Amino acid sequence: MEELVGLILTAGELLLTCGAEMSRVEETIERMGSAAGFVQVESYATPTGLFVSLHDPAGRVYTRVKRIRGGQSNIAVIAEVNALSRAFSAGEISADQVRQALERLRQEGVPESLARQLIGGGGALAFAVMMGGTWLEGLVAGVVGTVVLMVVSRMERRFPRVIQAAVGAIVAAFLVATVGPYFQLNVNVTILGAVMGLAPGMVITTAIRDLLSGELVSGLSRSAEALVIAVAIATGVAVVLSLGGA
Repeated sequence: MEELVGLILTAGELLLTCGAEMSRVEETIERMGSAAGFVQVESYATPTGLFVSLHDPAGRVYTRVKRIRGGQSNIAVIAEVNALSRAFSAGEISADQVRQALERLRQEGVPESLARQLIGGGGALAFAVMMGGTWLEGLVAGVVGTVVLMVVSRMERRFPRVIQAAVGAIVAAFLVATVGPYFQLNVNVTILGAVMGLAPGMVITTAIRDLLSGELVSGLSRSAEALVIAVAIATGVAVVLSLGGA
């Protein structure tokens, strides 16, 4: 039973560190706990902590508390853990197979590939053009956005998201302000496109879903996190521009 408790706790931890909404985390824990043979499963999840209580048929109670620190948004891992929990609940895979899959996901983390950063740069290009920029401004925003994501990827797991956002915004504003005069760019539009990869889109979406499902603690805390990240991005850009960057 101890191994099953650890398995369930690992699944919940992975979901939380990858940015899953609280209702999904608690539902996954309850589903896996019932499939593992526990007669009563209670769970309470917040963005920074996970509390699980499992009752086995013999009357023993297993209670665990897990402190959640850091993490990065990763929809792919959330989807895979969700699929594993459903397959385990349906009896399609064993606990050992789930354990191996979860350990692999824990070790791999967020892939740091050039393709991921180039895709982010493509998004920056699209945003700059959507905001009324020229194709040249979009191209510069895309290149700068790619560089920013490369810088931020080196900071993951070492610094909180707020620091990553501030540093990424400073890098973006500095690079655009440096090359802007040579190409007669609209610096404001180009910077806006370049920093869009730093925007806390998934955090905002998850916060709204938590609030709609009645998870007020996580919904409000994640809303505050998104606000702080947005302020950090704006502050990073403002620092560069106030020092004569444009």
